[in-house]
Amino acid sequence: MSWDDTIKFCEKLTESERSAGRLPESWKYTLPTEAQWEYACRAGTKTRFSLGDDEFDLGEYAWFTKNADDAGEKYAHQVGQKKANPFGLYDMHGNVWEWCSDYYPEKLASGADSQGPSARSSRVFRGGSWHGATWSCRSAFRARYAPSYRSSYLGIRVVAVPSGK
Repeated sequence: MSWDDTIKFCEKLTESERSAGRLPESWKYTLPTEAQWEYACRAGTKTRFSLGDDEFDLGEYAWFTKNADDAGEKYAHQVGQKKANPFGLYDMHGNVWEWCSDYYPEKLASGADSQGPSARSSRVFRGGSWHGATWSCRSAFRARYAPSYRSSYLGIRVVAVPSGK
């Protein structure tokens, strides 16, 4: 999915869930900010991965090049087949890169989210993928694509947040 597609999906999901009475009018579905994504990924840790600094056990938590792409499994795997992080979240490291709501500044401003100057800016993705190297699955690794970019190793993690209404 492209970043543009994910924003449309979140808007439709918000409308649908509000109509069904499952989402209050004061809330909406969207993509997480980089800060929200990293907080969820780290799950209270300060290490390279939520499982620690050693990448030796990464295969128990993540799909990445060594256990997916190199094994001929060149696709996103069903969520929940690997161990969860300490917050109980699955596939935060690996499987598919996850779009964030933020645009991509070269340097982050002391933890502040960079919501962006325009829809044409490059957008952030996080988390590693089945097609990515071990080092790219780190909690702090970040990269970017144009918001119209699509790939089989890009996906989303939707969050519910107050809408400001």
